[in-house]
Amino acid sequence: MSHLNIAPHLERLRLLYPVRWRIAAGLLCMALTVGAQLAFPQAIAYFIDNVAALTRRGVTPGMVAAMLAFSVLYALASAARFYLLQSGGHMIVMGVRRRLFDVVINQPIAFFDKHHGGELNSRLTSDVSALHESLTIGAANALRSLCVFVGGIAMLLQLSPMLSLPLALFIPISLYLGKLSGSNYRLRARAISASLAASGKVAQEYFAHARLVQAFNQQGGAMARYAQAMRQLLDVSLAGTRLLAVFQGAQGLLAFVALLTTLCFGAHLIGQGRLSVGELTAFVIYASMVTDTAGSISEFWNTWMRTMGSTDRIFDILRSHRPVPESAPQPPLAGHIALREVRFAYPERTQVTALDGVSLTIRAGEKIALVGASGAGKSTIASLVLGHYQPDAGSLQFDGIDARVLGVAQLRRQMAVVEQEPALFSGSIADNIAFAVPDRQVTREEMLAAARLAHAHDFITAFPDGYETLVGERGVQLSGGQKQRIAIARAILRAPKILILDEATSALDAASEQLVQRALDTLMQGRTTIIIAHRFSTIVKADRIIVLDNGRICQQGTHAQLLRAGGQYARLMQQQLSQFQQLHDSTATL
Repeated sequence: MSHLNIAPHLERLRLLYPVRWRIAAGLLCMALTVGAQLAFPQAIAYFIDNVAALTRRGVTPGMVAAMLAFSVLYALASAARFYLLQSGGHMIVMGVRRRLFDVVINQPIAFFDKHHGGELNSRLTSDVSALHESLTIGAANALRSLCVFVGGIAMLLQLSPMLSLPLALFIPISLYLGKLSGSNYRLRARAISASLAASGKVAQEYFAHARLVQAFNQQGGAMARYAQAMRQLLDVSLAGTRLLAVFQGAQGLLAFVALLTTLCFGAHLIGQGRLSVGELTAFVIYASMVTDTAGSISEFWNTWMRTMGSTDRIFDILRSHRPVPESAPQPPLAGHIALREVRFAYPERTQVTALDGVSLTIRAGEKIALVGASGAGKSTIASLVLGHYQPDAGSLQFDGIDARVLGVAQLRRQMAVVEQEPALFSGSIADNIAFAVPDRQVTREEMLAAARLAHAHDFITAFPDGYETLVGERGVQLSGGQKQRIAIARAILRAPKILILDEATSALDAASEQLVQRALDTLMQGRTTIIIAHRFSTIVKADRIIVLDNGRICQQGTHAQLLRAGGQYARLMQQQLSQFQQLHDSTATL
């Protein structure tokens, strides 16, 4: 077998290293049970061939005690083997899940653009679980079967080399069938794993948007789409099951034919006086052991190849991770940002240019607003500043130093973002505010101070559980304005040098917007701020407005300067004013 073929197997076997002593103890217990299993047919042969003498002499208390001690030892060794190997398997699975989660959570944002959360969750759960049975209990049982197989053949040859001849044909055929079906299993397991991930993606997507599904009466469509995913999964699963059924049937036929041949040939040898009844009985038991274990070895190979197929994608992800070296410590940022002839296209849409030669300088402490139609490049600039993507051409600098020199981790420690739909976790309000500071414990006083500055303290303390109130998944228990102010409190607690406000007030009513805007005014003081906004009330507070069109800067200046100049900005403001006037007229009519 070539190195290329054996490398994936070794990659999985290396997972055993952290629990090697537990596995070794389990294998020692297994050796005891195998020895007992191989000795058992010889004991039966002795009893059959010496039944007359034993009947005359009787069973002595010493023999009873020895058999009882043997049984207890066998039971203890079996229990210890099962516990040690099963617990080792759980530890391996836990370790792989942690490694996989650590690798995935540290992937660049482009990775999450390509892979759906439901698919990744399927890799983390069902695919990793496949390692448990095959890598510990399955592998140990296969090794046990191999030991019984080799020991059984040795005992068969000792009892009667002639009677062993029929098995010499059965065993190679059985092992060849296992190898043949195993290569097919790996491909089918990969298809099953992909179908499971696809069905998980469908389910998670509809569960995450359950309110929208019900609002549009789309339960039927959701059920139909999930049913289609299940049908695809069933098709590939049944294909694997058919293959397994053929393999099991062929194995059963071979075992039955081998046993009948052994019995017939054994009866012939007894008639010639070349074999005793006890020896034939022991031979049949050993033959059954050998045929069963040969089938078990082949079956394990199939299981192992299924595991290889279902975990291929896991190891692809693990191998793709290259830890980013920590950059040399840098002094705190002043907040100066510069984009120099930046060109960028999203990895999944390389044919569409998102930014086309953008050059922009933002002074430390300056508040700029990015304005433009949808798709103009506003959020793309924010994503580049946050380090979610790297420019395809040009450079991004902070305080005159290239972002790649400073390193993403160091830059993000001095940034905060408040989004249009704040990302809240399903824990408490306190947990969501403290999320801003990952490297230390946040004091109660710090949290209360941040909440007060964000105008959130009053509504939080009005809840019966106060700061321990659970917000629900994605903050569904809170209003839009409340979620926004918690997000602002989180940003205040982070004390960033650079602040990004991504449509932070666009989805709020007038009353909520006033409270949120006061909180934002507090947050922006003394910080370099990039505001992505459409609303006039937010834009006019910027020191400078940057107007984008098709990935290029077409205008920049203050609100008054841009209105006087006309052009794109003036048209955008006129459209907003017309919409406001229409809304006002319709309200007055009502």
